[in-house]
Amino acid sequence: MISSFFDKTKPINFLVLLGAIFILYWGISLIHSGFEMALEEVLLRSTASAALVLTVFILGDMVKIKKLTGDNSFAMLFYVLLLLTFHKGLMNTHLVFCCFFLMIAANRALALKEEKRQKEKVFESALWLLVASLFVDWALLFVLALYVAISLFCSNQLRLWLMPLAALVCFGILGITIAVLLDTPSFFLDHYRLVFSFDFFLKPNIGIVIYIIFAFVMAFLVFGKLGYRRLGRTLSLRLIFMYLLLGVLLLLFINKDDKGIEMFSFFPLALFMANFIETVKKQRVKEILVIVVIILPLLGLAIGATQ
Repeated sequence: MISSFFDKTKPINFLVLLGAIFILYWGISLIHSGFEMALEEVLLRSTASAALVLTVFILGDMVKIKKLTGDNSFAMLFYVLLLLTFHKGLMNTHLVFCCFFLMIAANRALALKEEKRQKEKVFESALWLLVASLFVDWALLFVLALYVAISLFCSNQLRLWLMPLAALVCFGILGITIAVLLDTPSFFLDHYRLVFSFDFFLKPNIGIVIYIIFAFVMAFLVFGKLGYRRLGRTLSLRLIFMYLLLGVLLLLFINKDDKGIEMFSFFPLALFMANFIETVKKQRVKEILVIVVIILPLLGLAIGATQ
C-alpha cells in the first residue's frame, strides 16, 4: 500500500513529502534550540527550511522532466529519508543552502542532454556551483561533474569546455566588487581554504563506512540491472554516479567536525535507490523494502532522542 502510494507523481505525493520535510526540519530545529530562538535565528531557519523544501521540489521536478526514474516519487521519498537518517546535518544552514544551489547546478548539467542552448546551460551550471561554494568552499569540486556532463552530452567543442572559466571570471569580478563595497576585501582568501583532513582514516566511523558501502552497492546493482537495456537514462546515471563519487570523497576528506557532509551524496544516492526499487517486480517484496527503509530512520531518530 505504501509503495503503491509513492509509485505515482500526483500533487498529493509532493504535498506529503514537502510537508514532511518542513515538519522534520522545524521539529529538529526546535528540539536542538531548546524551543528558544532569537528573531535572527528564526529568520535564518525559515530561509533554510524554504531552501530545503525547494531542494526536494527541484529533485522531483528534475526526475520527472529528465526521466531519471520511472513515473514515481521514490527519489523524493528516499531523499527525505536520508535527511531524516542524518538529521544532525540539517542544523548546518550553510550546508543546506549549499546543497540547494548544487541541486540547481546539477539540474542544469543534466539538461545538457538536450542539444539546445548548451553553452548557456554550462555557464549557468558553473555559476550556480560557484554560488554554492560561497557556503561550503569544497562545493568547487563538483565542477568535475560538470566537465563529465560536457564530455557525455556535448560535442567536442572547445568553447563549452571554457564556459566554466568564463563563469569564474564573471563570478570573480562581481564577488570582488561586492567584497570591496562591503569593506571585506579578504573574504575570498579567508573563505576558500580547501583544507584536507585524514581524520576519517585515523578514526573511521563504522556508520559512515556502512553508508558508503550501501551507496556503491546501490549504484552497481542499478548499473548491473539497467546496463544491458537500451534506456535513455543510462548516460544520465553515469553523471549521477560522478556526483555520488565526489560526495563520498568529500565525506572522506573533509574534517569530521563538519556535521552533515553526507548531504552532498543524498541526491545521487536517492536516485540510485529509486532506480533500484523500480527493478523489484514483485509488489510484496517492494512493499517490504519500502516499509523497512521508512522504519529504520524513524527507529534511529527515536533511539537518538532517548539517549
